[in-house]
Amino acid sequence: MPAAWTVIIVAALVVVVLAVGFFWRLRTLNHRVGSFECAVYEGKRWASGIATYTRDHLDFYEVVSLSPGPSRRWARREMDILGRERPADDGPGALSEARCIYSGAEFRLAAEDGALDGLRSWLEAAPPDPSTSRIV
Repeated sequence: MPAAWTVIIVAALVVVVLAVGFFWRLRTLNHRVGSFECAVYEGKRWASGIATYTRDHLDFYEVVSLSPGPSRRWARREMDILGRERPADDGPGALSEARCIYSGAEFRLAAEDGALDGLRSWLEAAPPDPSTSRIV
């Protein structure tokens, strides 16, 4: 009987450690400057998560994951928003869906209106490409 209790205690500790790691990761991601909750659809299924702006990339972290790294990363210079669909309800916290393109592949991003406005601003505010910019 003592061996059975040891297995149960070890299993319970593993579950607690995983749960703490999961919630710590979500809290950390959600409290980063430039992060917003969203969902991504790339043709198979919707994946909910948290997107975070960096200087040159938009990183997407899936909610159901223990990975410390992003599950998707889009380079700022290769991403664009093609269009946006707004729901009939334009109240606070209303969600919109943006059709985006990245390196020729289309995907959808659903988020609150303010978050998609911020994404559009971030894309438009990209610094000039140093490989093509010249001061004459």
